[in-house]
Amino acid sequence: MSRHPLALSPARLGAHLLKNRIITGPSTPHCMSSGQPYPTEAIMRYFESRAKAGAGLVTVASVGVGPPVDDGVHVCWDLFRPNCTNAFAELASRIHFYGAKAAMEILAKFPDGYAVSDGALLMDGTPGREVPIEVMEQVKDWFAQEAAVLRSLGYDAVMLEFGHSVPVAQFLSPLTNKRTDRYGGSTENRCRYINEIVRAIREKAGPDMIIDVRFCASEFLAGGIDLEEGLRIGECIQEGVDLLEVSGGTLRPEGMEIAHPCGFLPPTPLVFLAEALKKSGRIHVPISTIGAISNLDEAEDILQSGKADFVTMVRAFIADIDVLEKDIQGRPDDIRPCIKCLRCHDSNAYGRHFSCSVNPTVGLAHQIKRMTEPPLRPKRVAVIGGGPAGMQAALTAAERGHEVTLFEKSDVLGGKLTFAEHVPFKYPLDAFRRYLIGQVAKSSISVNLRTEVSAGDLTGFDTVIAAVGSEPIVPSIHGAASARLAVDVFGREAELGRNVVVVGGGQVGCETALHLARMGKHVTLLEMQPNLAPDASPTCRETLIAEMAKTSDNLDVVLDARCTAITPDHVTYETDGRSISVEADDVVLSVGMRPLTELADSFMGAAEGYAQVGDCIRPRSVEEAIREGYIVGMNS
Repeated sequence: MSRHPLALSPARLGAHLLKNRIITGPSTPHCMSSGQPYPTEAIMRYFESRAKAGAGLVTVASVGVGPPVDDGVHVCWDLFRPNCTNAFAELASRIHFYGAKAAMEILAKFPDGYAVSDGALLMDGTPGREVPIEVMEQVKDWFAQEAAVLRSLGYDAVMLEFGHSVPVAQFLSPLTNKRTDRYGGSTENRCRYINEIVRAIREKAGPDMIIDVRFCASEFLAGGIDLEEGLRIGECIQEGVDLLEVSGGTLRPEGMEIAHPCGFLPPTPLVFLAEALKKSGRIHVPISTIGAISNLDEAEDILQSGKADFVTMVRAFIADIDVLEKDIQGRPDDIRPCIKCLRCHDSNAYGRHFSCSVNPTVGLAHQIKRMTEPPLRPKRVAVIGGGPAGMQAALTAAERGHEVTLFEKSDVLGGKLTFAEHVPFKYPLDAFRRYLIGQVAKSSISVNLRTEVSAGDLTGFDTVIAAVGSEPIVPSIHGAASARLAVDVFGREAELGRNVVVVGGGQVGCETALHLARMGKHVTLLEMQPNLAPDASPTCRETLIAEMAKTSDNLDVVLDARCTAITPDHVTYETDGRSISVEADDVVLSVGMRPLTELADSFMGAAEGYAQVGDCIRPRSVEEAIREGYIVGMNS
């Protein structure tokens, strides 16, 4: 009997029968578009892979309403250009080939700087002007026309993004909708425009087009949509809709951590919103939930407990495209877990190559196809260092068929990731650490812990991969030698006194300060620069700083502060030309890492093949370490 009878059972949605209750949400890697106004081959493969992986409904993102507007980053697909329509049709056909249904997200921006009301923020953060009714009518017609074209091209569904403070969604929120006409004021009035768009789509696209409306049942903002108002909105907009996809938060900095959940929130943090609508008795159409749902076990639990009718997953498929198959096969420990770092989001939104911190194959499809041929002969490969880069290099080389030996001088694998087991909000990263260690244990890799080697110990190996990492920098500050290092604090927090000064406000320093403050320490964080955590990815940085602000009773942040002296009970720093002393029972240094270049170079010449990966080249992110380890392993 299936362990996931509800998640994997066929389910009717509108006029269609889906093969299961798993929906993949919209997440187009814009950087794969190459500036083209249609889905490129790379984008087609991306969404085709989700259908092949077993999803029942695959949602593509996105087409905008009206003439395409180039913002320099996002895809500007042109659904109405005659020489582009065949690409849209082919994408739907590829999704259908694997038994999935195809959906397209329609995302609307009002033209010419218009917004729901005067002063409501546009997507670029600037205030807009109240959109006149004649422009609203034009946008409504564009919605309907695009839905009709999509239906003619083979798409089974449209997903309407009416949440997360996007322009049309602002009609729903009392925080942004200050109109005094029939589209503002009461809940019914604020829902009126959404209802008109849905009716127009139904009239143009026909009864067999699935209409999926995503909205936020709570914005988690004072004066915005709360859950009770979210229930009223859901009740108002359900007419003519086939699916309500229930989310929360906004895309503004103050609501980002809800809209894109990370480790500061518990697993599946938005399910309670869908559950409230589902169990209210006031919603009579199917409901889907979304937000950091990681695997089929979580999906099945949600469905079995009656919290939703469908489950929408996005990042789980990016982290491991085989997430469903591995769960079906009873191999949950082999699912590569998403660490909720939002690297996928930020690499997409800020114009970098599309990537994932834990899945090095994301964005490398063409290269991997060329590299998957087995090696001409198996080699003996030595990997020096058991951090993330070293483990990934070893795993990839072993998968290629090489005989791999991994040397680690400490008594555990994990390297710089070991701290995560001691920090509650790093639980997704700790899950990835445990995943890597588990994969190494299941593999053919010979692991040698508590083993320090030199070049002379590596005779007989064909290739040596140095992954020896980095060491903390101790600054030239009077008394710095007596301070603790951030890497040594985790797991030993009880040894610290009540008043702690953290020197260094990069991502590690900020997370260290936040962790200690949450444990009840009174923390002063000193940072020389005017900004905190410049090394963090943009969305994570916003969330981290917001979390620090919530802990302000225990956490004082001083920017533009240069630490000048550390004594047994005080720290002295300079800011604005003044010298200030603050009480400190303990001082924690987090001013960066220094690559162990000399140690890594010492292995050069120990074998015919040689490579370096990870922090020993320069300190880097998990994404860079994993991708680099993978590439070196593939080339070994």
